[in-house]
Amino acid sequence: MSRIRIIITIIVVVLTTLLTGCTGKEPNEIAYVVALGIDSTDDGNYKITIQYANTTQISGGASESGGKAGSEIVDNVTIEAPNIYAGVGLANNIVSKSFSMSHAKLIVFSKEIAEKGVKDMIETLVRSEEIRPDVFIAVANTTANDYLTSVNPEMEVNPAQYYQLIYQKNQLVGIPDGQLREFFTGLYTDNYDSILPVAGVIEGSGGNSQNDDKGQSKDGQNEGSEGSSESLDSFESKSSNEKDENEKEKDAEKNTSKYEYDIKNYVGGETAIEKKNKAEAIGAAVFEKDKMVGELGEVETEICKMLKGDYTYSYLTYYNNDTPDIPITVKTTQQKKPKYKIDTDKKTVDIELYIESDLYSLPADYNVENKIEDFERDVANYTSSACTEFINNFTKKYNSDILKLNEKIKYKFLTNNQYNWFKKNVDWSEYKFSVCTDFKVRRTGLIVRE
Repeated sequence: MSRIRIIITIIVVVLTTLLTGCTGKEPNEIAYVVALGIDSTDDGNYKITIQYANTTQISGGASESGGKAGSEIVDNVTIEAPNIYAGVGLANNIVSKSFSMSHAKLIVFSKEIAEKGVKDMIETLVRSEEIRPDVFIAVANTTANDYLTSVNPEMEVNPAQYYQLIYQKNQLVGIPDGQLREFFTGLYTDNYDSILPVAGVIEGSGGNSQNDDKGQSKDGQNEGSEGSSESLDSFESKSSNEKDENEKEKDAEKNTSKYEYDIKNYVGGETAIEKKNKAEAIGAAVFEKDKMVGELGEVETEICKMLKGDYTYSYLTYYNNDTPDIPITVKTTQQKKPKYKIDTDKKTVDIELYIESDLYSLPADYNVENKIEDFERDVANYTSSACTEFINNFTKKYNSDILKLNEKIKYKFLTNNQYNWFKKNVDWSEYKFSVCTDFKVRRTGLIVRE
C-alpha cells in the first residue's frame, strides 16, 4: 500500500511541476503577421513582404484618443530570401519582436509566380503548424508588395479583421472563395482545379495613399516627419485641384449580354477610386493544377459561382424589353445547389439552376406585376444563355475543371483505377454544355398600384 502511495505522490508532483510556469513568449514580445506577399526576383529568390499589426496604434499606445485606423495600424518589412520561413527568420533580425504567423489572414502571390506554379509554396504553407487552413490566398495582378503597401483600411482598427471581411464577402461580390485548404485539396487529389481572388491596386492621380500619408517608401523605410508633412500637403493639394480618376476603369470591358446588362466586367485594380484605400479584390485567377492560366472578370466570376453552387445572394441587373434604356435590378438568391446530368457517351452536360429573386429597382411608372410571368421567362432565358456561353467558351479556352466535373461524375465508376483513367483522359472541351434556369420572383415590392 505504501508503495502505491509513493507512486501516486510522485505522479502528482511531476504533473504539478508541468502545470506551473510558462515556456512560451509573452504577448508583448510577439509581432503578429496579418498578411504575406511573395514576389520573384531576378536571381531566383523571393521577395517576401511581411505585413504585421502595429499593436501600439491599434490599442492607442500612449495616446488618449484610443486606437487608430488606416495605414498606421500595419507596418511592412520586405526581405529577400529563398523561401517564406527563411525570410521570416531574417526579418526577425530587423524588428525587436518575434514574428508569429498564427494570425495571418492573407497570402498574396504575384502574377508572375502564380503563372510559374505555386506548388512548392503551397507545400510550405500546409506543413506549417502556424498557418491556419482557412487562411485566404490571392493573386496580385501587379506585385504582392504593391498590393500590401497600398492597403489603407480606414474603417477598421484590426488589420486581421479587414482581410477577413474583404475576402469573406464572396457571397456579395464577384470574388471566389480562396481558402488554402480548398486549393490544397484540389491540387493534391487532382479532382478539380481552383480559382483564386485577384488583388489589385487602383491607379489614380492621387498616387499611393499609404506612402503619401505616412511618408514611407515602398520598402517601408520612414523618410522622417518633415517628408511626411510635405507628402500629406501635396496629397491634399492634388485632391482639391484634380479629379482622382482610375485610368484602368475607363478600359474595363463592358458586359454586352442581357444578364448583368450594361455592367463592367471588372478585374482587380479597375474599379473607381474610393477614398484613400487603393487596394481591392475583385475577379478571379484561373488555375490548371498549380499554375495560373487566365483571369475572370467580376461578371464571369459571378456566373462561375452560380454554376458551382457557391453563389449565395447579390443584386443582378437584367435587360427589359419594355424599357430597353432602363434595366431592372433584382436581389437574387440560390436556395438549391445546381443539378448536373453528365452523359459520357453523348458527351453532354446538362445543368439546372434554381434562382429566386425580389424586385428592387424598376423604371418609374412601369407595372411589371402585370407581366410577371413574361419577366420571369425572359430573365431565366438571359441567365441560361449567359451561363451556357460562359462554360462552353471556358472549356474551349482552358483545360481547367473549376466546376468540379470530375468530382460530380466520380460515382459512376466502380474502382479508383477506372476513375483515375477517366480523369487523365477526359477532354471537357469536347463536351457540349447546356444550362436551364428555374427563375421565380418571390416579392415585387411594397408599392400598391391602382
